[in-house]
Amino acid sequence: MLVAVIAALIFRPDHTVTADFDYSSMPVLGDPDAPVKIVEYGDYQCPACRNFSVNIKPDLVKNDIDTGKAAIYFQDLIVLDGNGIEDSNRLALAAHSIYHQDKDSFWKFNEAVYREQGEEKTGWATTDFIVNLAKSENLSIDYDLLRSDIENKTYQSEVDASNAQADKLGVQSTPSFYINGKLYNGNYTSSDIQQAIESAGKGE
Repeated sequence: MLVAVIAALIFRPDHTVTADFDYSSMPVLGDPDAPVKIVEYGDYQCPACRNFSVNIKPDLVKNDIDTGKAAIYFQDLIVLDGNGIEDSNRLALAAHSIYHQDKDSFWKFNEAVYREQGEEKTGWATTDFIVNLAKSENLSIDYDLLRSDIENKTYQSEVDASNAQADKLGVQSTPSFYINGKLYNGNYTSSDIQQAIESAGKGE
């Protein structure tokens, strides 16, 4: 019991620390000069991340992103791979490949993956599935290069770096959000997150 308590104290994110992000290196939805910057740590297999993408994010885009109040950034946090399943990592590799080919296509892919998400830890996110999904979304990319980047793990170092930063911050679950560098610990509802955005916009 003592070991568990110590571990929880060691790995619990510090809510008082402001995280230092290199926003210029991350995919961004919205105006990079927006006063409020939201960083989402997500896993493409995560059902809660899907819920955010499908049911909550559209309201944020309409009310906060499109109006210039906030911008949202994405970082990988692989938490659901294991036992020979590498769906989350494979999807992250694909997302990085797409981002480097055409930044505007990144969010189309991100949203399509969550919309078409399969059951976690079942091996649903094969390379063929990913490439076919990209084609179905008519992404402006080289699909052969996408396949090659996935199979050769071209951007594994970037995926690993994102995970390493999350580990350094003590983030262990998805989705997790930082708003202007501060860990958000409120409810995952549109109204609560929008309230947090309003507070951050006022410097609170």
